[in-house]
This record gives sequence, C-alpha cells and structure tokens, in this order.
Amino acid sequence: ALCEQTAQKYQVWQKYLTKEQINRLFVSSTFQNELKQTLHRDFDLLTEADVLKSNFSPIEAEVCQALETQPATQNEDFIRLFQNSLRLAWLAHLEELYPVLRAVSSLKMGQLEQELQEGILQKQSLSREILLMQLREQTGKNVEFNRLQNRVTYRELHHQVTKKRKIWPVRKLMEQHAEEVFRLVPCWLASPETVSAVFPLTKGLFDLVIFDEASQCYAEYGIPSIYRAKQTVVVGDSKQLTPYDLYRVRYEGENDEERAALEVESLLDLSKQFLPETMLQGHYRSRSLDLIDFSNQHFYKNRLQLLPHFEDISQSEPAIQFIKVGGIWENNRNLAEAEKVVELLNDLQRTYPNHSIGVVTFNLPQQQLIENLLLRPRDENSAETHFLGLAAHSLFVKNIENVQGDERDIIIFSVGYAPDAQGKLRAQFGSLNALGGENRLNVAITRAREKVFVVTSILPDELRVEESLHEGPRLLKAYLQYALDVSEGRYSPQPFVSDKYRSGWLLKEQLMKSEKWQTEAESAPSTLHLTLPFADLTVKKDGRYEGLILTDDELYQQAVSAKESHAYLPLQLRAKGWSFERRWSREWWRKR
Repeated sequence: ALCEQTAQKYQVWQKYLTKEQINRLFVSSTFQNELKQTLHRDFDLLTEADVLKSNFSPIEAEVCQALETQPATQNEDFIRLFQNSLRLAWLAHLEELYPVLRAVSSLKMGQLEQELQEGILQKQSLSREILLMQLREQTGKNVEFNRLQNRVTYRELHHQVTKKRKIWPVRKLMEQHAEEVFRLVPCWLASPETVSAVFPLTKGLFDLVIFDEASQCYAEYGIPSIYRAKQTVVVGDSKQLTPYDLYRVRYEGENDEERAALEVESLLDLSKQFLPETMLQGHYRSRSLDLIDFSNQHFYKNRLQLLPHFEDISQSEPAIQFIKVGGIWENNRNLAEAEKVVELLNDLQRTYPNHSIGVVTFNLPQQQLIENLLLRPRDENSAETHFLGLAAHSLFVKNIENVQGDERDIIIFSVGYAPDAQGKLRAQFGSLNALGGENRLNVAITRAREKVFVVTSILPDELRVEESLHEGPRLLKAYLQYALDVSEGRYSPQPFVSDKYRSGWLLKEQLMKSEKWQTEAESAPSTLHLTLPFADLTVKKDGRYEGLILTDDELYQQAVSAKESHAYLPLQLRAKGWSFERRWSREWWRKR
C-alpha cells in the first residue's frame, strides 16, 4: 500500500519538482527544510512566471524551449546566450533591410574609400583651374561692341584708371562702375573701415561678406559691411583679444535700443545673438600635442581636434623648453631675461637656420629692451647687429597686445616678471590682471608651429595668485607649471574618452583584451594603447609609436560627415606621416 501511495504521489511531485530535487529529498533530510524555505520565498515569483509562460506567443515559447535545451547550467549563461542571439538576429534583420552594410567586411569598403579620396584630391587640383577659367569667362561675357566693332564695355573704366590728371577718388569710381569692377575683380580684401570708405552703401552689393578675427572688430564698424552683403559669415574666437579702443572713436547710439545692442564687446558677440553658431574644431598650426594641449584644456573644453606630425610626436625632445634665469624686475624690465633671449636667438640661428622665430613679451618695456639689445653690434669690431643677422628669418619682437594673427616656427617667451632688487615679488602682471587678460595669454601661447622656449626668472610655485580678482594671473601660473612639466618630460597626452556608450561595448576595448597584438613578434611585440586623442588605439613597439588603429567607435560616429571619416582624416594622417589600419565591428563579431 505504501509503495502504491508513493507511486501516486511521485506523479504529483513531478508536477512541481524536478527529478533532481526529488532524488535529493530521498537522500538528504536537510534539503527538505531548504526546499520549504525556498518555496515560501519564491512562491509568488514562480506563480508569476507560470502566468507569463502561459501567455507566451508561439515564438516566445520556441525561444524558451531552445534555451532550455542548451547545455548551459547558470542563469548568467542563459541570459548571455539569449542577448547574444538577439543581437545577431537584429543585425541580420538590419542587413536584410540595408544590404550595403555587409560591404564593411568586404573589399568594397576599401574600394569606396579609395575612390572617394582620389575624387577629392582630383577636385582640389582642378578647383583653381576651374575658378580661373570661370573668372575669364565672366570677364568676357556680355561684352558689347559698337557699329565700328570697337569694344564699349570697360572703355570708360579703362579711361578713368589710366588717365594722369583729374583722377577720380576710388569711391566715385566704384559708384559709377561697380558692376564692371566686380566683374573684373570679384574678390576684395579690406578692413570694415575701408569698405565703408570705398564702396557705395548699396544693399546686397556683395554676394558674400566674410569677417575674419571678428572678436577684434567693434559691432558698429562691421554693420555697414553686413548691410552691403546678401550673405554674411562671421569668423572669430571669443577666447582671443577683444577690440582695443584707446585711440578709436566709438558710436554711442542714438536711442536706447541701439545703445543696448552696442553693449557687446565685439561684432562676434553681436553675431552670436542672431546667427547660428558652428565651432571649427580642427587645429592645424601646432605640429605636436604639447604645444596646444594647455589651451585645449583651459580655454576650449577639450573640443579641439589635434592631429600632430608623426615625426614630431615620435621625438624624445619636448616641444616646450623651460629656461630659468636669475633676473631682477626693475622699471618694468628684466635685463637678464632680455640678454638670455638675444643669446638664445643667436643659438637658434645656427641650429635652426631655416626656421622663422618670434619673441613675445608680457609688456611693452620688455619688448623695447629686447629690440634695443638686438640693434647693438655683435662685437666691437663688427658693425653687424643681432637684428640684421636674424632679419632674414622672419623675426618679430612683440608683446601680447599685438601678437594676435601671427605665427612662427619657434616662439620665445620673455615672462619678465621677477623679484625686485630687494627680493620681493609683486603680483603686478599688467594687462593679464585685467578682465579678459587670460585671452591675451591664450593668444600668446598658441603662436608656435614647432617649439616654444619659456625664459623666466620665477618658478610656478613662487607665484601667489590664488586670490587674484581675474583669471589671467592664475592661468599664467598654471601655464608655467605646464611648461615646466613638459620640459622635464612629465607630460603625456590624454586619450579620447567616450561619454555616450559603455566602455565594454566599444570595439577598441575588445581589441585591447585580444592577445593577437601581444604575440605578433616574439622578441619585441607590438602592443595596443589608449594614449592619443585623435585615434582609437595606438600601436607601440619598444615604447615608440608605430601606427594607429581606427575603429567605428564614437570618434567615427561623431564625425560631421562621411567625407570626414573616410576621406579627410585618412588623407590628413598620410600627409602627416601616420600609418594606420581600419577595424570594423562587423568583422569582430563575425569572427567571434
């Protein structure tokens, strides 16, 4: 009877318990209590799971059945298997809708890239010829002749510009012959003041007016040029110098509305209120990262895209040299620094004979002192001056107030500020102390293409600028510390960090975990690193850069166009000496 009852109950048990659980109940008394506790704890979840399962669609039931037949024993394995299968199914669905996506894993992608790059290069080489051809066609278009077959178009204009007496002012010439002049000379380069003085005040006179360095132009000086334009582009940098109005007359405005509009500092600020804004992110002047990285961090929120030359980034010598001298600040001058600058100029003339050089000072008296030293004879028996010896190499000596727009291969800074004769260092930094003084520093430290020499009489930790009213002195201290770190080899570029995706999803993270790159060479293997901001991965061997790995991670996805990713970036990398390889996510998961 007991056997019969047990057999009947066994059928019931199988409805609620697995065979493994029933067998464990026979052999383990402690398992009974464990099972009871588990059932009490999970009964509601089990009931809910049964309800869900009963409402499964046929496809969902099929998926569950397929998962149950897999050899996986842990819930994590089931979850991972299901998610991976779902991704594969979703990718297959997308590729059925858009078959072109499969081209990534074939030679087609490389062929398309090469075709696009060749087309862009060909267009660039032909653009100048096409432009000149169209200009010639425009010049001879609609030329009129009289009955004697003499040309009458341009005849009066030719007479006015070749006569010797009673010469018309340029403004009158433009008023009478603007159409013919613009047909012959369609592009003009002039300041806003010259535009107002020369060209008639005619609405839509120009098809396009482009303002460069608009941060240095007052709004009222630029508005007349905008009135003459059908379309306007205003280019400028709010992190550089604002207009300087010491000797300039300002328009005060005739009513409250005009006065409110002119409260802005520059034409750039006024334009930002009314026109759509776009940031030009590519930085092309600096040949190495350490020359521009400080400004990128402190002024541009790391939004600049930097692409240095391979030769420069591979050199062990840093691009910034920190030179400490024991100068004294006297009458707003530092003689020891000035003499060191002249000595450095003579050395650079011998070591870099074909490089252009610029000297930047932080005030006018220091600039004048260096200029006077350069005009001295080299020695008592020679009439040749330092300045004449360096004039052929595009030398300039300027202060931070008027260096905007200039650039040189090598820039020398004479900081100037130092303790006085009594050894007291005063926090008097001239225009850097003023509101917006930090912009002057930004202009000064971004003028160099290849190298910067910082000649100073003070170390960064000697400056006490924490309580400065404005940002200029604090950033000066930060830059001196940065220059010292770069000079002593403590600088390393920061890689691009994704803020939109989980790092585990990114292909570069998967490639970093792969051992393929670690085993390519037995003696000195190439390794992958996250070190540079303009590429996903860097290939290094013996600590030296070898090349780059480009993937379809966020750097690829944030490009403004397909041309940038597939044409402009590869062309720029080759032009700057970088070797690189492509890696696509589709190739990775197909191999997996």
